[in-house]
Amino acid sequence: MALLGCTAAMVACAAPNDQAREQPTDGTPRSHAAGADAPAAAPSAIELARQHYRQGELDEARAVLLPALMQARAEHDSVVEAQALTLLGLAAYRQGEYEEAHRHQQAALSIKHALNLEKELWSSYNALGLVAWNQGQLPDAMRHFEEAARTARAVEDRVGRAIAANNIGLVHTDLGNYRAARAGFKEMRAISRSLGESRREGIALNNLGMLDVWIGNPERAVASLLEARRLFQAAGYVIGELNNLGQLGTAYAALGEPSKAIAVLDSALQQAREQGLRQEEASNLEALAEIYRDAGDLRRSLRLYADAQEINEELGLQLERGADLRSVAEIHVALGNIQLARQRAQQALTIHRAAGARWEELADLTLLAEVAQESGDSGRSRELVGEARHLARALDARVARVAVALAEARIAERAHAPERVLRVLDAARQDLARGGYGTEWEAEALRARAYADLGLGDSAVAAGRRAVAAVERIRGGFGSGLLRTTYLTERTRVYVDLVLALLRQGKADEAFEVADAMRGRALLEHLTAAHGEIVAAHSTAASLMQGEETLRRVGVLVDQLDQLEATPPPDRDSVLVENIARLHRELAEARSEYEALLVHAAERDPRGTTLLGARRVRATDVQRALLPGEVLLEYLVTPDRVLIFVVRSDAVEVVESALTEQNLAIRVRILRDLLRTPHPDSSALGHVGQGLHQVLLQPVLDAGGLSDARHVIIVPHSVLSYLPYAVLRDGATDRHFVEDYVLSYLPSSAALPLLREDRRSSLRPLAGRSLRSLQVFAPLPEALPSTREEATRVQRSFPGALKHLAEQATEVRVRKALAEPGLVHVATHGVMNARNPMFSRIELAAGSSGRSDDGRLEVHEILGRTVRSPLVFLSGCETGVGVAWSTEFARGEDYTTLAQALLYAGTRNVVATLWRIDDAGAAELAERFYAALGEDSPAEALAQAQRDMLVHGRYSSPYYWAAYQLSGDGRRLEWAN
Repeated sequence: MALLGCTAAMVACAAPNDQAREQPTDGTPRSHAAGADAPAAAPSAIELARQHYRQGELDEARAVLLPALMQARAEHDSVVEAQALTLLGLAAYRQGEYEEAHRHQQAALSIKHALNLEKELWSSYNALGLVAWNQGQLPDAMRHFEEAARTARAVEDRVGRAIAANNIGLVHTDLGNYRAARAGFKEMRAISRSLGESRREGIALNNLGMLDVWIGNPERAVASLLEARRLFQAAGYVIGELNNLGQLGTAYAALGEPSKAIAVLDSALQQAREQGLRQEEASNLEALAEIYRDAGDLRRSLRLYADAQEINEELGLQLERGADLRSVAEIHVALGNIQLARQRAQQALTIHRAAGARWEELADLTLLAEVAQESGDSGRSRELVGEARHLARALDARVARVAVALAEARIAERAHAPERVLRVLDAARQDLARGGYGTEWEAEALRARAYADLGLGDSAVAAGRRAVAAVERIRGGFGSGLLRTTYLTERTRVYVDLVLALLRQGKADEAFEVADAMRGRALLEHLTAAHGEIVAAHSTAASLMQGEETLRRVGVLVDQLDQLEATPPPDRDSVLVENIARLHRELAEARSEYEALLVHAAERDPRGTTLLGARRVRATDVQRALLPGEVLLEYLVTPDRVLIFVVRSDAVEVVESALTEQNLAIRVRILRDLLRTPHPDSSALGHVGQGLHQVLLQPVLDAGGLSDARHVIIVPHSVLSYLPYAVLRDGATDRHFVEDYVLSYLPSSAALPLLREDRRSSLRPLAGRSLRSLQVFAPLPEALPSTREEATRVQRSFPGALKHLAEQATEVRVRKALAEPGLVHVATHGVMNARNPMFSRIELAAGSSGRSDDGRLEVHEILGRTVRSPLVFLSGCETGVGVAWSTEFARGEDYTTLAQALLYAGTRNVVATLWRIDDAGAAELAERFYAALGEDSPAEALAQAQRDMLVHGRYSSPYYWAAYQLSGDGRRLEWAN
């Protein structure tokens, strides 16, 4: 979606960008005293043309203006001539004829200066800025917009000031200067509001909303966009409404609510059809296709692209046709339809060549080359790479050479030619060094695998370390859903490759540290969504959030460099050369700033930075944190095997299981499906549970890894985050894992030493409240009847516990309880957000304290608080599950839970459930847990409760007890008197 007034460089647009531009009261002077003697015919023609222009009837406007211009020149009426030229320039601009637009505006500006029409100057400067901006000439655009602002201020034209501020904000957005951009949009909103200009106020809000989407704060974006929509409707601004619906679709998609995104885009599609706006209809179809593609519904995405293609062909929009065909080709690659992929990519290439779109042609050639290699046609692949290389030389741009080099290296890797991989990358070393993290990580990852294939272990490790360092600094901007999925898959592969290279070198400790570093980063990468809460709390996350914003700015700077360096060196003037040099300096400064922020945050708060995945700890630190009788098992799921790091106080060892990731995912899903009912097929459950025990635990047992162990700490990965280890059964003894061992879980091994240090200082009672207190919340007793009994039985098992039911269980009360040193038990729904983990939430009762008491306690709100409760029990629906269960086990985001957020905020233990137990069984387990907690640690109390349930006739089914997991410290609580 485009900002109103913005180019398509932000994201794909649901309404044509030219119709979405903000115009300075259409950019034309309304009247002037010097025109009083002009004949009536010309001004009336100007007004008629202006009406056509407002309605988007640009050809009609120009047809009226050309005779008016000729008449004004014949009669030497310079004022009307300036008006006609200004409006002609705007019409040409709206139709994408930028050279003509620039010529008309310059001529109008000269006349205005000659006649001292000072009140009309800003509109011409503003129009010139829009032209320069659409041509990607950002410094020129900024100069023109600033001159528009200056001349508007000089004549106290508040409308001109507002519009110039808005458009200056748009340039700042493109440059990644988000704070300056926000200031510009806010200025336009404030002025427009004071003038009662609802249309322009809506435009400012629309731009603020999309800016928030871009920087990762979709919740705030939705609020702005909904208000903008109301203003557009009140003003009857149809084009604004259509654009706004598209923006809302983008915001809802980023918020992790695809159903709402689809709903608003469907509305935009319907409105476009009703208005007969065929290009907008095609754009909305493409936006919907992208959402379905991202959601994995590839076949529906193909149907939507086909509908869009029909319209694009009808309208003669060749570039859009080519882009859609390439997207369709990529989908067919994912579906395994290589022949169809080749056909569609070839069609895209034919269209782009005919249109002279050489950059699009380059993308088509590299895609076709990789498709040919995938189908086994190495000869054709080499031919296509040769064509791409020839075109890149003609383009004479770094970004083109890099694209070809990476494609050629990938093809060489598929052909099992590691020497060629290295040769290609070495030839492109200088160009790769001047890019961003995105090209850096892929190049180093390819280099690492090539070295490994050649048996050069030390070189493979060095390149692997560089690849990991780069991949941890990439944020957003992956475009299509398939590209995002590919990135997440490849990111995991980067870590796995380095782990395997280190193990081959006998460096088990470092391999363990690298495997652990890949976990739990999803919260870190979505920190900007928690902006308000984190800033208010002045927490360590504020520094990390600033780092995330810096990384996004790095991405914008790289995009800007790629655009400027697309101009061949012989064609660059001195201004362009200076701009390229400036961007290189800013890029280097931004990268240095990010590294400094990380160091500062880690020095100030190692606990917080580690729990958010921004800092590693050494294996020896984890070993020292283990108590006698404890063993930590950290799993790493790779495509063809499962690695298990067995960490004891005296050693780090690795065992592996020959099980593919796909096979493991099927087994875990079958087990969970069996456990979703209180009466599963016992034979099937036993068979699947024993099979998983055999591949995930037996190798550790056979290696003696659990000898003398009583407490097993599990750090899961990928699909294993959704596995209830407690239910796995030893085939030799026919005993469940929880019957022989106490279990607890961690988001990463690095969390263990941090959770166990400085323990006593975190348990000081506050304001006379004792740690030996418990508050129980059941906000939905009508919707979830069993939670009422659960609250009653928990209160009965814990003397002095306070119970809050229905409307008493408000968000404010839960927040207050979390901030005190007592225990907190919440029996309600937990809702996991598959797209944006910052908005996973616990459902509570709404209170009367405004937004902070809306009944939705979300992850981003937790991160902005200090939690002093040492134990939080979330007896809710999948509150222990991260996003991957909802997204077909999305790699790299497998432990993004409410539990992780609570651990970061300060609690030491979280009990959560992997599925909803809406039955009296939940009350039974909770009562037994608290009864045991007085003498046992939380981990021991949970294990005892599960064992009791296992032998309880009514609740012996694993459905009732296997879902519960304890994350965190796991040790005994130190009760205050």
